[in-house]
Amino acid sequence: MNTTFLGQGFENSSVDAIGNYLIQYLNRQDFHSFIGISAFASEAGIFGLSGHIQIAKSYYKNLSLIVGIDQEGTSKEALEEILNLNIESFIFYQNESPIFHPKIYLFEGDKDVKLIIGSSNLTARGLFTNVESSLLIEFEITDTEGNALLTKLKSYYKTLFDFSDPNLFKISKTIIDDFRSKGIVPDERERQKFYSNKKTTDTSSTAPNPNDVSIPHRATAKTPASFPSKVRPIGVGASTNNTTSALSQGVTQHALSSPASGISTQSIKLVWESGPLSQRDLTIPGGANTNQTGSMLFKKGQTPGIDQRSYFRNQVFANLTWAFDTTSQRTAHIERATALFRIFILGVDHGVFPLSLSHNTKTNTPTYLQNNSMTSLSWGTAKNLIADPNLIGKSASLYVDSTQTNHFILMIN
Repeated sequence: MNTTFLGQGFENSSVDAIGNYLIQYLNRQDFHSFIGISAFASEAGIFGLSGHIQIAKSYYKNLSLIVGIDQEGTSKEALEEILNLNIESFIFYQNESPIFHPKIYLFEGDKDVKLIIGSSNLTARGLFTNVESSLLIEFEITDTEGNALLTKLKSYYKTLFDFSDPNLFKISKTIIDDFRSKGIVPDERERQKFYSNKKTTDTSSTAPNPNDVSIPHRATAKTPASFPSKVRPIGVGASTNNTTSALSQGVTQHALSSPASGISTQSIKLVWESGPLSQRDLTIPGGANTNQTGSMLFKKGQTPGIDQRSYFRNQVFANLTWAFDTTSQRTAHIERATALFRIFILGVDHGVFPLSLSHNTKTNTPTYLQNNSMTSLSWGTAKNLIADPNLIGKSASLYVDSTQTNHFILMIN
């Protein structure tokens, strides 16, 4: 059993931020179960993890979250984000004065276990920028000491791990609305105001006092640009469930450096520009007999000097976790992978989507010998967004985010 100290926020660059570990483990294919237990959750924290949790659904058999709602620490919007994940999820709440305050993140696989216990909540700040301390405990499933610890943990919190505790409430719209109406759950704006007021004191109208304690400036850690943020349109309040960003129509690469996008041009690189998008690219049916593939081939487009047969698999998406399709002998030569795509359409940020990629490895087929594309992107949950006739003839641009291996930006303009 190995135990590692994880500290974050005490310096201005937190390599060991808990958010980095959760993202890393959610994207691994050798775990089958994850449960996160957190005192508080914010909309930003859950939204930032949501794409990774959607990816984890491809590999994990069990994904669960339990969050507390004491001290206005969890917002209505955070609970709605959890509900939208469509995983096993619960609120823990009791009327008695002790608050629910654990932070436990457990990943279990057939060979090993990762357990993080510490002070980090499921908020963006708790995951990346607050001063927090945790322990990462790693052990193989044959490790006696590790299994003894895990058994004790699951025994102590038995009714949480088996979801039988009477103070667990399965998250649903009705439950969220009920706790909201009781004044127990704030909206995101109220939550942020509650916690920011605790930190801020207005001294602008007060004469300087020579006896006042001098508080020096300190450099702080930042949430990484690769952790997707939910940006609302201008004039839309935090209580509105709207994921559209404030980016204007006709957004360009340079607009990615704006505060609204949460993306810096220093971390992104243009890797592909398409030609005019067709009905087939956008999976728009052309007639009763049209075969909709639900996917788009990555063709050379307007990108010079590339071999479209290998460029996307071996360069653009080389760092993804690829695996051969084992569902059928007919498709055994097809490699599959999943990545996160933040999609901008005509200047509007539609958020992050976990999308599947396929690559045909055969090199003796007419398709390959005729120098055609061998790599495709399945639109998946973004299909309804993409299948817009107004986008026919537009062009797509793909950017790679150097801060994270499975995060890309796709812009259609």
